[in-house]
Amino acid sequence: MSPWMRLRSCNGTLRSLRIHGIPGRFLQLRMVAEAPQRAGEHKDSVHNIGAGPGAKDMDLAAWSKLKNSDVGAPLSWRLTEIGAWRPNPQPKFEVETVPGLSPGVPAAVVHGVLSEKECQELIAAFPSGGKGYMPGQRVAELYRDRRVKSRSLVRDELLAKILQERLQSVLPHNLDGGRLFGVNPNFRFVHYDTGGRHSTHIDGREPVMPEQDEAGDGWVQSRMTLQIYLNSHGKDFRGGEFAIVDADDSSEDGRVKHLIKPQAGDVVLFYQERLNPPSEYPPYELQHQANDVTEGEKYACRTMVDYIFPDQQTAHLSNVKDDYMSRRSVLAIGNTIMDTMLTVSHIPVDEKISVKTKKTYVGGQGANAAQALALLGANVSFMTRLGDDPEGHTAMNAYEKLGMDLTHKVVVPGAHTSVAAVLVATDKAHHRSCLIYDDPKLLGSPTSEPVDAALHRLSSGHFDAVYTDGWQIDLALPIARAAKKLSVPIVADIEALTAETRELADLATVLIAGASVIKALAGQDDVRHAVLSLVNRCPGRVVVATEGEGGSYGAAHGEEVIYVPALEVDVQDTTGAGDSYHAGYMMAFLKGRSVADCMSFATKVAAAKCETPGSSLTRDALERFGLLDGKQLAAIP
Repeated sequence: MSPWMRLRSCNGTLRSLRIHGIPGRFLQLRMVAEAPQRAGEHKDSVHNIGAGPGAKDMDLAAWSKLKNSDVGAPLSWRLTEIGAWRPNPQPKFEVETVPGLSPGVPAAVVHGVLSEKECQELIAAFPSGGKGYMPGQRVAELYRDRRVKSRSLVRDELLAKILQERLQSVLPHNLDGGRLFGVNPNFRFVHYDTGGRHSTHIDGREPVMPEQDEAGDGWVQSRMTLQIYLNSHGKDFRGGEFAIVDADDSSEDGRVKHLIKPQAGDVVLFYQERLNPPSEYPPYELQHQANDVTEGEKYACRTMVDYIFPDQQTAHLSNVKDDYMSRRSVLAIGNTIMDTMLTVSHIPVDEKISVKTKKTYVGGQGANAAQALALLGANVSFMTRLGDDPEGHTAMNAYEKLGMDLTHKVVVPGAHTSVAAVLVATDKAHHRSCLIYDDPKLLGSPTSEPVDAALHRLSSGHFDAVYTDGWQIDLALPIARAAKKLSVPIVADIEALTAETRELADLATVLIAGASVIKALAGQDDVRHAVLSLVNRCPGRVVVATEGEGGSYGAAHGEEVIYVPALEVDVQDTTGAGDSYHAGYMMAFLKGRSVADCMSFATKVAAAKCETPGSSLTRDALERFGLLDGKQLAAIP
């Protein structure tokens, strides 16, 4: 297991911290226009980018251009000329992960990436003037948060290549839905003398807007900072440590969470926080600073690690600053059925009765769960089949209003979107009867192109999990197979047992199905025994059997069965309650909660649906049950 995978399993505490970043925000894939912030407007600003007094009349674009446009020649020529590069094979580098961060927020110290001789020759090549060189006085004019002797911006492609080769096994190959593109060849070499420092800040991404790279077939932007130390703390200088701090909105510095005393050749790799915060004080976890150098001189250089995204939309979405664990990306696969709900006094058998109410909803097992996930705060990409008829357009409009991504929808020309007439009895029994029409032309449509596109995004790390209702099996099964190989969690529901759905059940990380299906899969008559039988067939699996008003039974591999009773509610309509249960379970699961907590939250979400007429959840119902927080995200204890 790589150090990054170990880091993803750590549980960290999120805090609301002061922001040092670049302003702007995206909402539902559209840029929200704001008045341009002047680069010098930094005092008491939430969006503190560290601009100095010399930038007060510049906007951010001009300031960014000024500080980055003058680029000097590479420094690695000296190592090549005298043969100072350390020959292959390289030693095995010691990697020390930074503790206490949330999953998806990588940070680590890699010791000995450059040799002492390589570091010495890079220091000897430090510029003292010329193109790309900036003396300390000019640095202080442009940046208010740093004090240095000099800073030199150089382009060094060979140094970038060497670092990428040596760090290949350490760098995350997939991050935020993008794949590793490479170490950026633009380096900032910094020389600190006594009193030198860099105040508390976060590192923003560059370029500010992702740029298209035709050769790479995608959109490129940095995601990590790569900080290289060229001499040693305690030997060549004192002070000057790299400190990750727990800053707040009112103090210049904060409590030190992690202190790194760098040695020559050490590399610190850490995540660059997102650029566009939707809330005033989002929980930035990597506020950091370079402490004052109290004695001697410190030499360091810094560049970025770039990632390439398959499309502009993906790059934009991953720039929205959310709690990583509160807004996860889910590929949901399932059916869309336009449900016409008819309320009747009882379910008729060979008789005529009057219909009390009639209303049409966007339903279907997959659609119900996908819409509930979106309401609970997930970024949902929904793969579903639709006709190019009015019903299909109605469904797509409903999904888009919830901010769902329809990149992988399958629209079949000339086909009818699936429809259903659902009879809902208003008597105490609350029985239902459902008549469904599926157009054979719709179900027989080709799927290779949309599946291939979804597989590409899945392999690039875009999705944190896959959900399937078990019906669109020709769409779901190849994606579930790939997700299993990629260790992407799969939450699956199954209603009808076939060879394909049995395979899906075996692939599922979390299998949630009716008790009758769980018992049939296990070949057991007792629901508890059936759950245990299925869950213990595969390490890492969770199995949950639902029984409607009878509650649910669940267990993780190697653990005892947990029972969670259903809640007593004012039942209006049980249609879609199971699908809502799946969505609730998935949101809690993605937040790393225990099986018991996942089942408890899922039960509450299902209860909210039961008190809601129609086939799908509403935001009002979730708020009434206290299931959303102030940011309209799932309020999971």
